[in-house]
Amino acid sequence: MKCNRRLLSALLTVLLLLTALLPGAAAAELSASYQKASYYDIATTAYSRMLMFQDGVVAAADQTGKYGLIDVTGAVKVAYQYDELFATGTGYYIARKGEQMGIIDTAGQAVYPLADRTIRMEGQNISIMDANYNYTYLNNQLQPITQDQFYGHTGSSSPYYWINWVDDSYGIAYGDDGSVLVDANEKVIYTGGGYDSMDFRGAYNGTAYLRVYSGQQSALVDQTGKVIIPMGSYSYIGGVNASGYVSVSTWTLDASYQPVSCVSELYSVASGQKVQSWTDREVTTETYFRDLVFSLDKEKFGTMDAAGKVLIPNQFDIMMSAGDPARAIVGNDKGDGWSYYYGLYSADGQQLLAPKYSELEYLGQGYYRAYDDTHYGIADSSGTFTVPLAYKELRVYTLDFIEAVSDSGGSKALNAKNQEIIPQSLEQLFVYNDLNTYSYNEWYYHSLTVSYDNYEGDVLPFRVKTAAGYSTYYVDQVTGECLGSLPVLASNITADGRFVYRDNATGLYGFGLLTAGSFANPAAPTSGIQTAYATSYSILVDGKPVQFDAYALKDANGNDTNYLKLRDVAYILNGTQAQFNVDWNAAAGAIAVTTKTPYTTVNGSEMSTPFSGNQSYQPNKAAVLVNGQAADLEAITLTDAYGNGYTYFKVRDLGQALGFDVTWDSAQGAILIDTTKPYSG
Repeated sequence: MKCNRRLLSALLTVLLLLTALLPGAAAAELSASYQKASYYDIATTAYSRMLMFQDGVVAAADQTGKYGLIDVTGAVKVAYQYDELFATGTGYYIARKGEQMGIIDTAGQAVYPLADRTIRMEGQNISIMDANYNYTYLNNQLQPITQDQFYGHTGSSSPYYWINWVDDSYGIAYGDDGSVLVDANEKVIYTGGGYDSMDFRGAYNGTAYLRVYSGQQSALVDQTGKVIIPMGSYSYIGGVNASGYVSVSTWTLDASYQPVSCVSELYSVASGQKVQSWTDREVTTETYFRDLVFSLDKEKFGTMDAAGKVLIPNQFDIMMSAGDPARAIVGNDKGDGWSYYYGLYSADGQQLLAPKYSELEYLGQGYYRAYDDTHYGIADSSGTFTVPLAYKELRVYTLDFIEAVSDSGGSKALNAKNQEIIPQSLEQLFVYNDLNTYSYNEWYYHSLTVSYDNYEGDVLPFRVKTAAGYSTYYVDQVTGECLGSLPVLASNITADGRFVYRDNATGLYGFGLLTAGSFANPAAPTSGIQTAYATSYSILVDGKPVQFDAYALKDANGNDTNYLKLRDVAYILNGTQAQFNVDWNAAAGAIAVTTKTPYTTVNGSEMSTPFSGNQSYQPNKAAVLVNGQAADLEAITLTDAYGNGYTYFKVRDLGQALGFDVTWDSAQGAILIDTTKPYSG
């Protein structure tokens, strides 16, 4: 949808027309809850139904229920005679009278006269079935297309039967010659090296790792064919975890094939060497864990580091990805053998949420939806409930738009930070459009869905019922921002400010035109989107160049303010006079920094990010304690393709708070960090 992008210029033309046609029309003031809007009432509420404006006309039904077309002045262009009119969006309407169907243009001229046939749209294409079940296929410009084109089958020149896309960068492709590793452009990276088959076991520092098979034996190789784990009869080869380790387990079975003992070995993919082994426990790695999962009895699980130090105690029946290698979801059997109570732990072994929730689902960006068998709430990655456990349902379309259903059945919209987007309605919220009211659907769980009339845009209108009747709230489906409301049940707003509405008192329909400047611009593509720029500046630490993943924000004058990841700085400054450690204070829900202390909490994320180039960002109000005292540090969060957030801090703020100097050398075009001097400003 393009709301108000061309509103000012279009309104000048349309308002001049209205002045001539409607000399007595007055601007009606809308007492919107968020913003005031005003409009000219063009077609008063005399229609039993109105659809969407398409190509300068709108399909309207008179009070007998028969449809015709009226123009922007309210003048009838096509007489009320059809049982149904459906817009193709390209200047044509599918028309129905009884069992007969045809296609007309906006002037009512028959392109396909009414006849005994069935006409339907599939996306942007049209099929026509005559009385003898013969089919004709057209695009929405009424040009002939093939049956395959109608159903979206365009054919493919790919030499593969199918590709299993394991992430955004890699896929295992299957063809006549077996399986190969391909990149996002289907370019072959690794052919398999003569092995029988392969599967993906993760990526680390830009290198993919594959489990390959030869007969009954398996091995682990990288994408160049280098062998990391030699070929052997292993019971299990794990996934490469976020710290660059991969495990292999071999079970010894007795005569009845029952496990007797287990040998677990740990390899570093960076060195290709075995670094540890155990004979008293089963140890596994997964791509989504930072550390090692282990079991002493093959029934209860916990995590430990590569040296064997226990982090999460081995007392859980199940361990799952928490969407972030620095955390893990744990679970205990409810006693029925198939369902669990879930909790959340940090990778360092701190309990963030006790295992007492029947649902704990990662939503992205450090948020989890929890269910305690009675109510739903949303907790952040520190275990703090940002949305309280108080709702019968929480329908998460996006993190910026969540429908919260009360015990009484009504609902409101809020975001993951519990900020209200749409106030409480007596009914559950619905997307209102010109053909249907669209309710929540689990299949569209992670995104708002545009209306059924193919109105493609940035804003969706939601109906809200109050004691006074219905209102319509317009919400940006990208940012979740409420852009305004009308005290009627209204359609989406067209580019030139027109909208269809239903009168609360009579239930009849009319349409109006917004006046210039009376409503926010919901079509702006950058609404709520801010860009962090990948910086190419040299950064010298005590005179030596360091290749940081640095980002900069531009001020109003185009000047750069530079940001670095906190753990990157801790990693590079370790061993200097300005060294510091980074940890998590669960009780305070804050990042804990201790100055003049070695950096010992390395988690594998240092000096690497899964993205490059300019990125969108959100301001981050991260709580930070420096030596136990609250510090006001400016930060931003960049998010990867999986919804994981990476926090970057303003370099000068870090220097001031942690005791090192930050200056700019214009001659070198470089940022200088000096750990031997205090911050000078």
